[in-house]
Amino acid sequence: MDRATVRKREARARPETEPGYRIADYPMHYLAAIQRQNQLNLARVLRACELSVPAWRVLSALSEKDGQTVGQIAALTVLDRSGLGRLLEQMEVDDLVERTSPPQDRRAVLIRLTSYGQRRFAAALPLVETHYRRLLRGVASQDFKTLMRLLRRIKANALMMTDASDLEPE
Repeated sequence: MDRATVRKREARARPETEPGYRIADYPMHYLAAIQRQNQLNLARVLRACELSVPAWRVLSALSEKDGQTVGQIAALTVLDRSGLGRLLEQMEVDDLVERTSPPQDRRAVLIRLTSYGQRRFAAALPLVETHYRRLLRGVASQDFKTLMRLLRRIKANALMMTDASDLEPE
């Protein structure tokens, strides 16, 4: 019996089932694809304000709560600490942020928005809000709430799966 005949018989003998793994059947595929495209689209929007997407994330994080540590900013912005450190240095040169030390702990370094950084954030905000309205067009308010609840649950699950050796040192 030739190989082709053997393969055909084996294929017929196997039960017809769904493939074991298909990347497009998992939500992480769609989240990654959406995130990648969103970064490209948002970068185009932010070019008008001469801001990068990572710089926008930092400005956003500090606009919510000024005076954060690098670790806090990294966690909120989902930026790696080494890249964030370089970005913060450049943002300091550009007068968007400043480093300060609280009087009670001179070893700690807090990152704060400068008045210029606040103005740059305020100028970019309407463009970013329009961008996100377009991105979420057709998503009902209740669906958005459900989506956010599910994403928070998945994020919490992912964090619970983290091995301590995966964590970056403080």
